[in-house]
Amino acid sequence: MRIISKLILIIGVFVMTGCSEKSNDLVVDGFYIIQNDNGFYSVSKILALDEFAVHIRMYSDEFKTKPNDLNSADLNFLIGHAPMAKEGFLMDKPVLLKVEKVSKEELEGYNYYLDAMKNQ
Repeated sequence: MRIISKLILIIGVFVMTGCSEKSNDLVVDGFYIIQNDNGFYSVSKILALDEFAVHIRMYSDEFKTKPNDLNSADLNFLIGHAPMAKEGFLMDKPVLLKVEKVSKEELEGYNYYLDAMKNQ
């Protein structure tokens, strides 16, 4: 009986771990929406990913209803580049809205960040 209980526990852990990893997949070029505490939706775009961080571009626009389609050219950016721990980004339960290629201009702040990290 103990062996069966242990097997069920081990299988449960594998199933839960596998499911959580799939839901945490993040996409470079991904346009993500997050519902804020005030009920409005905000938008971020993933510029790059590394082992520890999600490098995002944040927009100042907020929406009363969940947007169906957006283009970065139509939005006002708030912060051009913000490195954020993956766990912190995922805590807000971001939803992938679409994939839109990151432009060279959008990577400007990220490239400054990379240069600064090389010089440390």
